[in-house]
Amino acid sequence: MHLSKLTKKSKFKSFIILFGVISVLFLFSACGSDQTDQQVTLKPESTSGAETTNQSTSDNTVETTTEPEPYYIPDFKLTTLGGEETSLSAYEGQLIVINFWATWCKYCIEEMPLLDELDKRDDVTVLAISVNEDQKTVQDYIDEHGYQMPIFLDEKGELASMFGVTGFPTSLFLGPDFEYFYLYPGMLEQNTIDSILEAIDEIMKDRQ
Repeated sequence: MHLSKLTKKSKFKSFIILFGVISVLFLFSACGSDQTDQQVTLKPESTSGAETTNQSTSDNTVETTTEPEPYYIPDFKLTTLGGEETSLSAYEGQLIVINFWATWCKYCIEEMPLLDELDKRDDVTVLAISVNEDQKTVQDYIDEHGYQMPIFLDEKGELASMFGVTGFPTSLFLGPDFEYFYLYPGMLEQNTIDSILEAIDEIMKDRQ
């Protein structure tokens, strides 16, 4: 079942179930990182789903739901592969996938072609941030494979640390106004990308 066909409440539950599976798979589909500090707190579920609380009694189970407030990622600086400075705010107006990766990570290598194709869509921008690697290492890798998506450097791992990244690849999905929707730890596959983007699209349509 595609996430786009689910109700808000069932979409949230599906996100929670999916994240539980992802957490296990992450042990087998991500490369390790020494980053431990976290300055930006992200919830693993979609921020636009319903938060469910169950209260058991002797006679029945009471379920309550609340709609959490959207969370917007604050602007931050980015360093391009060419050494120029820009920021997240420069990419306003499109769905954004922030991908933390490294050239030595085999799962990142497998994932990169999908991300490069995704960036070719008119409504999506992929920001691929290389972590703890120098400019020449990353440039040689990009030149070898001919990727065209925007590539950025996080040579000291400061951005990865800020977002609490503990393994590669890790991807964040943001709305056109930088609303945080989803964090995916591990290697993305096409069906996962499609499901997440369909769910985000459905959530945004529900608000109109």
